Amino acid sequence: MKKTVLSIALALAAFQASAHDHSTHDHSGHDATAADTKTYHEVQSINDVLTVENARAKATIPGVKVSAGYMKITNDTDEPIRLVEAKSSVAEHTEIHRMFMRDSQMAMRKVDALEIPANGSVELKPKDYHLMFMGVKEALEPGQEIKVTLVADNGEKFDVQLTVMPMTKY
Repeated sequence: MKKTVLSIALALAAFQASAHDHSTHDHSGHDATAADTKTYHEVQSINDVLTVENARAKATIPGVKVSAGYMKITNDTDEPIRLVEAKSSVAEHTEIHRMFMRDSQMAMRKVDALEIPANGSVELKPKDYHLMFMGVKEALEPGQEIKVTLVADNGEKFDVQLTVMPMTKY
C-alpha cells in the first residue's frame, strides 16, 4: 500500500511539475511530433445519452505505473446520470477520483459516484475530478488511443476513446 501511495504521489508531483502556462512563451522552434500537433477536441456521442469532448490521458513516466484521464462529459438527457465505475484494460485499476485541499495540501480520493446533471456537464480536469489509472500494464505513449468504459448506477455502459497526450501538453 505504501508503495502504491508513493508511486501515485510521485506521479502527481511529476504531472504538476510538467504543467506550465503555454500562453506566455513561443513554441515555434520546437520539433513537433504527430502527437504534439494533433488536436484532441474530437466529440464523441455515446448511446445518444452522453457527449464526450477532449478525452485524453497523460503519457506515463518511465518506471511509474499511474496516469490520469480527462474529458468533458455532457448528459444529453432530462435525467441525471450517476457514473459509479470506470474500467480500462490498460491498467489493473481504473477509478474516478477527485483532488481537494486538506490541511493546505492537495489530496486525492476515489469517489463513489460522479453525477452528470440532466442536460448539464461535468469536466474531468487536472486538480479536480479525473480518471486515475493505477497499475498501468504497459507504457502509455503519446498518440496512443485507449478505451475506457464508464458504468452508470443503472448498469448502462459508455465506451470512451481517450488519446494519450505528451506530458508537455499539460
